[in-house]
This record gives sequence, structure tokens and C-alpha cells, in this order.
Amino acid sequence: MVARRLRRLIRDPYWLLLLAALVIGGMLGLELSRIQSDSASPFFGLAWRGDPSETRSVLTALFGLQITVLTVVLSLNAPVIQSAANQYSPRLVPLYLKSAPLRRAIPLFCLSSGFILVSVRELGLIADEAVRPRPVLSGAFILVLCALVALSLCMIRTFRYMRVERVLGLVQDLVVSAAERRIRARLSRLPLDPTATLTLPPESIALMVPSSGYLTEVDLRRLTRLARKWSVRTRIDALVGDYLDAGSVVGWVVPEVPGLMDPRAMHDLGSALILTPAREPDCDPALGIRILVDVANRALSSSANDAYTARQALQQVRSVLRRLGHLPLGDWNVVDSDGQVRASVAGMRLRDYLFLAVDGPLHHAMGNPEVLEEVLQIALAVGLTAEDEEDRGAAQALVTRVLSEAATQEPPARERLHRLLTEARRVRASYALDPPRWDDAH
Repeated sequence: MVARRLRRLIRDPYWLLLLAALVIGGMLGLELSRIQSDSASPFFGLAWRGDPSETRSVLTALFGLQITVLTVVLSLNAPVIQSAANQYSPRLVPLYLKSAPLRRAIPLFCLSSGFILVSVRELGLIADEAVRPRPVLSGAFILVLCALVALSLCMIRTFRYMRVERVLGLVQDLVVSAAERRIRARLSRLPLDPTATLTLPPESIALMVPSSGYLTEVDLRRLTRLARKWSVRTRIDALVGDYLDAGSVVGWVVPEVPGLMDPRAMHDLGSALILTPAREPDCDPALGIRILVDVANRALSSSANDAYTARQALQQVRSVLRRLGHLPLGDWNVVDSDGQVRASVAGMRLRDYLFLAVDGPLHHAMGNPEVLEEVLQIALAVGLTAEDEEDRGAAQALVTRVLSEAATQEPPARERLHRLLTEARRVRASYALDPPRWDDAH
């Protein structure tokens, strides 16, 4: 567990960037605090003059200034986060924290803080009490000024996150692009067969999780390697994003030789499952879709009554589903050279994501033409992206459902659905013509 947390920390470049900035700032402060020269620079002129005690006092004041400014800015960011959570969805908070513009200014604050702290310490060891130019003080002023300018620019960019378009685009970019990278990396160079099945005989042994949490990821490569090591075949039934209690059944293990099962095998196989206290959007596209659906549902509530915001959220859902349609969805079955499944992991299909995306908005839309039109566009996108016949059948069934919803409206409202009916005919014609898939065109 400790090794896994260390690997996750190392994989996050932001923490490494902060550490590197702190170390570089300390090294610069150490070098400049040792320089005691009266020579003038042709560009900067003479450095600030003072004895070590005065220099330490000014550096301490600069450090206190930047800490105060950073604290004020952090307090101003809190209402932005709270507004996004209340107006759109509380699940937006971790996504915002990962992409907040303020993150780009904090490394400069680490650089200047490391510079000042090491300089103050080094100046306290200098025996010379003469008043002379102190380049370290000039360097501190320059670094603090750069940090404050970067912070001001980041604050201006922060207000962009109050626009719903920016918030929705943030969800799509962070969730789907991360899912594409992680899923393709996990499945690369693995012998997969989506049509293969793993038969579980009565003597199958239940695989249980040792701790509680959300199933964030299944290391399929490690699971396959361990299954070969212990001569077993295994199936993980839980989906990524499911919450599991300690001791609950997450899958099944079948020994190749009935009755021969090493007790250590179950513990090793369980180490391929990664559980965290909170859901992670990197490998859980369903969480990103739920966030967008949350925005649409809240916009369609009686208190907001904002159908256009709901439509904007559904437009982002359409883009997400199109991109997910290019990924290997459904069950992942790793097969041996003999074609038998060695390790199998349950996964959501494109139609599952489709139902997750439209059920809530259709329930709250109450026949709103704008929402129904956008749901039709989602059906068209899924129908033209999907390779599986059942996924395309689900998209066509969604068109029928939307038209049934429209037919229940009263005559005054039904007249507003003329454009909707025209769009439905276009969608059905696209299915009938069976045009090239979007993934082939791009």
C-alpha cells in the first residue's frame, strides 16, 4: 500500500515541480547570500545596501507579504469553488482544484519562499556586519515581484471559470482525455478478445477486497501476470466506480487444477485492484458524464428553469460519448495462446453510458423542445460512432423514446416541436443510409 502511494505521488508532476522550485530557490538564495561585492552591474546597477541584520529583516518582511497575499487570494478562490459546487455540481470541486489557474503561480511562490528562507538562514551565519550591497535582497525583490504578477494574471483567468461554457469544457477535457490515455496505456500489447467468455464452474472461489473504497482502477496487466503465476483464471465483476465494503465479493477465481489453490494467490490477485476513498475521474468516464448530467438536471429544476444551460451540458455529453465510442469499451478479456480467457474485467458499454446520460434530462425536461432536440443529436452521434449493433439499436430506441415523449405534449406545445420532428426524420435517414463511421472519417 505504501509503495502504491509513493508511485502515485511520483506520477504527479505537480508535486515534483513544487519540490524542484523549492530546491532551486534555496540554492539561488544560498549562492547570492554569500556574494558581498561593491561592483555595479551594467544592467541592474548597485544592489540594495544593508548589513546582514537589516537584510534579514527586509527578507522576512517580503516573506510575510507574499504569504499574506497568497492567503487573501486563496480566500477569494473559495467562493468561486463554492459557487460552482452549488450552482452546477459538488463533484466539480476536485476537477477545479486540478486545473485552477492558481496552480501555475504557486511554483513561483515556492521558488521565492525557498530563496528567502535559505537566504535568511545563511545571512545569520555571516560575521561581517558592514553595510554593503546585498544582491540577495535584489534577487528576492525580483522573485517576489514575478510571483505577484503571475498571481494577478492567474486571478484574472480564474473569473473565466464562472462561465458555464468553461466549466463544461473543463469536465470534458479533464475526464475524457485522461480516460483515453489511461485506458489505452492499460490495454496496450495485451491479447484481448471481446467475444471470449470465462465460464465459472461451481467450484469457483470468491475474490474479496480487504478494505472499503471506490474501485478506481484494475491493473489488468498485473492481474493477468498473477493469474498465470498461480495457475488460475479470474473474473472481476465490479465496475470501475463501484463502492465496495471490506470483505465484499469483487470477482471470482477458478483454479486450473480443482482443489489446488495456494492461499497466497487470493491476496496477490487482490493487489491488482486499486481502491480509493473517493472516485477518480481519470479512469472513470461515468463520473464525468454524471457531472455533466448533474449540471443539466439542476438547470432543468423548477428553481433554475434554464433549458439552454441544460442543452449546453448535453452538447458536452455528446462530445464525450463520441470520444468514448473510439475506446475499447465493454468487458476486457485477456486470452492465452490457446484462446482461453486468463483474466476478465467487467466494463461499461457505450449504450450504458448513453442511458446514464439521457435518463435524468429526459425525466426533468418535461417535453422541453430544446432538450429533446439535443437528445436526438446525442442519439445520432452514438448511432454513427458505435460499431456494436446493440449500441446502435439503443440509439435508435432513444429516437423512438424522444418522439413518444413529444407526442404526449398538448397541441400548443406540440406545434413547437416541428423542428424536432424534422430532426428526427434526418436522424432516422442517417441510420438507414448507414454512412461511414466518424472514427473512420477521422
